[in-house]
Amino acid sequence: MKLVALGKEAPQSTLSGLFLHDSQRAQRFTHQLNVGDASVIVDFSKQNVSVEIVESLLALASEAGVQSRRDAMFAGEPVNESEGRPVLHVALRAPSTVNIVIDGVDVVQEVHQVRRSMAEFAHGVRGGSLCGATGKPFTHIINVGIGGSDLGPSLVWDVLSTSLTPALQCAFVSNIDPIDVEQVLKQHDAQQTLVVMCSKTFSTAETLSNSLIIQKWLAASVGDAGVAQHCAVVSVEPQRAASAGIAFAHSFKIWPWVGGRFSVSSAVNLANVIAFGPTVFDDFLSGMRQVDEHFLSAEMDQNIPVLMGLISVWNRSVLGRETQAIVPYASALAQFAPYLQQLIMESNGKHVQNDNQVVTTQTSPVVWGSVGTNSQHAFMQLLHQGTSVVPVDLIGFAQSSSVHSNAHDTLIANMFAQAQALAFGASSEEAQRVMPGNRPSTVLLASELSAQTLGALIALYEHSVFVQGCVWGINSFDQWGVELGKKLANDLGDQIAKGVSKTDQDASTHQLMQWYLKHR
Repeated sequence: MKLVALGKEAPQSTLSGLFLHDSQRAQRFTHQLNVGDASVIVDFSKQNVSVEIVESLLALASEAGVQSRRDAMFAGEPVNESEGRPVLHVALRAPSTVNIVIDGVDVVQEVHQVRRSMAEFAHGVRGGSLCGATGKPFTHIINVGIGGSDLGPSLVWDVLSTSLTPALQCAFVSNIDPIDVEQVLKQHDAQQTLVVMCSKTFSTAETLSNSLIIQKWLAASVGDAGVAQHCAVVSVEPQRAASAGIAFAHSFKIWPWVGGRFSVSSAVNLANVIAFGPTVFDDFLSGMRQVDEHFLSAEMDQNIPVLMGLISVWNRSVLGRETQAIVPYASALAQFAPYLQQLIMESNGKHVQNDNQVVTTQTSPVVWGSVGTNSQHAFMQLLHQGTSVVPVDLIGFAQSSSVHSNAHDTLIANMFAQAQALAFGASSEEAQRVMPGNRPSTVLLASELSAQTLGALIALYEHSVFVQGCVWGINSFDQWGVELGKKLANDLGDQIAKGVSKTDQDASTHQLMQWYLKHR
């Protein structure tokens, strides 16, 4: 295979040499995307790729049918083969003029109906016409969910609250550890708190446990009859919440064709729609949609998410780089690396292809990271001089909402410096001071951090994940490993509740269960 041969040659072709022999390299490998009045540039020039490598990767994408699978996804065909479902997070931000019909139903029209209901609800809460059981207006929201029902909304909250003033304050509860929810409840007045509970099927132990704890807390202040007025459910099956003993007066629909890690553009984001208003949510969706349109229409060699995905395949499958670091130079994006951990690793952490054959290459990298400049004083040393080569995505913004522009300039100077040092290193007569360089990075630089550009960033990574899955021949939209963990936890939870550990399970688990039951 040509790419394998090129991969063997790549270490001898340094980034310093590539820049030296191509005066247009920076321009050639940088692409721009307009997002409303803002713009994003993505600079791949410091990745260990040449024109020949990119051409070979594009040929691989063609062979894997990336374009046809992309078109099938947007058309609503069941590209989630193992579950026999379409994959339509793109329908959540499609304009009302688009038609996607599933089982005789135009799902885009359904989506817009839910968006109108969300907007009406948000206006009611923000304006005070929808209030708590005691007549007091809502001042706080607690969002209950886990995985995509928590990581997405909490990320959006972190970003928007740095530059916009929310009408209500939001808190997020996800972990089944009761200490987590108890600490949040201590900071809230039940009579002025709205609870948004997000779960596709309300079979997730964490969300059920936290929801029931919060409902008892509400009942202590507003009475059993008043609890429902304080609660909204976001689910495919709201009746499952009712069956589990959860009271609610408001419900908003999501669909089985949206995976949790792709659900940030759905009613799962209800807390932020209320806090910042429906118009801001529209801006967020607009940024995502503009990336969707770019992904659909741009030529493959100019298609940013296609190139992002292919370069990730190159780093992981050809060059054998096991991890990928995400380093945003914006404190508001502190949750971006955890968000991408789920998006990337839950999607592509697979070893079996769609045809049920075991993959013959390495798939998803381990994704990790932190914000700059904190990371420079933590793990960047390893990236510069360690024995592992770690591709890095560095993310920054030209404008800041801070009045301290000099400090922001210094922040971005640090980002540029890290990319430069990783790529080109430094020589020294002392061996311990030598920086080998030739360490890859991609720089994503947006004009500002706004609802639109945040939506665009998320959509870029969503489609990059899809491209990688296509090339590897795996289904990026199921998560059977997660389902197994839930099943086993439910079984073990039943044993703990009964105070008896089954003897027919493995010896280690049996021993641990016995010790726990004795000491709890």
